[in-house]
Amino acid sequence: YDGEARLKPLDKTPRLQRTPILLSTALFYSLLASPLLFHLQAAPLAGASAAVAGVSAAGAAVAAAGLVYEAVADQQKSRFKMALRAGGAKDRLYMGGLYAQSRHANYLGELVFWTGSFLAGAPSIAAAAGLPLWARALRLVAASLGLAGIFFIMTSATKRLEGKQREKYGAEAEYAEYLASTNALLPKF
Repeated sequence: YDGEARLKPLDKTPRLQRTPILLSTALFYSLLASPLLFHLQAAPLAGASAAVAGVSAAGAAVAAAGLVYEAVADQQKSRFKMALRAGGAKDRLYMGGLYAQSRHANYLGELVFWTGSFLAGAPSIAAAAGLPLWARALRLVAASLGLAGIFFIMTSATKRLEGKQREKYGAEAEYAEYLASTNALLPKF
């Protein structure tokens, strides 16, 4: 599988026209990662209470859990698709593993990861000794814009993919059962 060779004919946009997209993406990810940068700048949180340190630790644990969840979901789906291709079978929707509870388990994992990252870094915004209130407010706005942005992107992608799946598999009884037994993002047990 040579992904670059397959994508090259599709990319007809001159590099200069792609620059604004690249710069805006870099800015977005800077905002998204800003709570971790703020935490790094403040670490160790001088004079922080056990509760503040606990929030950071809990956020890191949530981020780790989200990363593992996303990786497992991607691996499960990838192995399923590779087995289909290897067997010469037509493409089918993967409905097993973590996808048996959430139709977009990998997206959920990514959202959990970034929420945990936000929580891990948030205490450093509040406990930023020596920073004026306006600077802390600016940090909070930057971090919040990143988190809101990823939620917007992932929920929009979920809606788009839901529409494509409905077009492709909507006539299948198995797909209707799958829709009834799962949620798009939050697991349904």
